[in-house]
Amino acid sequence: MPTDPSPTGTGTSPTAIGRLELVEYPHPALARRSLPLVQIDDELCDAVGEMFEIMYSSGGIGLAANQVALPYRLFIVNVEGRPDAGEELVFINPVLSRPRGVAVQEEGCLSLPGLRMDVRRPERVLVEAWSLEGEPIRMDLDGLLARVVQHEFDHLEGRLFTDRLPEAAALEARRMLDSLREVFHGRQARGELPEAAALLERLDRLEAARCGPVPGSAAR
Repeated sequence: MPTDPSPTGTGTSPTAIGRLELVEYPHPALARRSLPLVQIDDELCDAVGEMFEIMYSSGGIGLAANQVALPYRLFIVNVEGRPDAGEELVFINPVLSRPRGVAVQEEGCLSLPGLRMDVRRPERVLVEAWSLEGEPIRMDLDGLLARVVQHEFDHLEGRLFTDRLPEAAALEARRMLDSLREVFHGRQARGELPEAAALLERLDRLEAARCGPVPGSAAR
């Protein structure tokens, strides 16, 4: 992977991803609907490996590309949350269908540190996607894996789990979101994070390098 000292990726090549870093609310990547990948290169494969490292070190069991400021329709999962256990899954250009049942379970998010709330989702769901090796994936999911896949898919749609909360819980969560927003803007004011225009420019550049124009379609 080309060396880039900035986690926001200021490499000279339009395809340069650079060093990745977990981003927190309200980074603009979290509100951006990801476009489908049409190009998978060595640098993207390296980035996926780095995503797993970030996920494990952060204590997560799933991570979407936009949580590391990549505007790609891709997420990773290992429900064991450990590199020496469980199965590492990569879902590229995922499509969800056939939601069945209802389940309520507490969720958190690496990009919303300290916030955990009960979230209602379908209990079962079918996911179709592509692996990093270009192989088709079709899995009828239930339990924890179904929930994690739906949570990460929401990220690709520019949604957070807080968007699914009922009104009373959403009001409670809003206080935490306001606090995270103040911290984020404070870091920008101190020069620790780039301004919004620079963050958006990087997302636009990376999107143009590897993405197609139609959200939700699977690359073949």
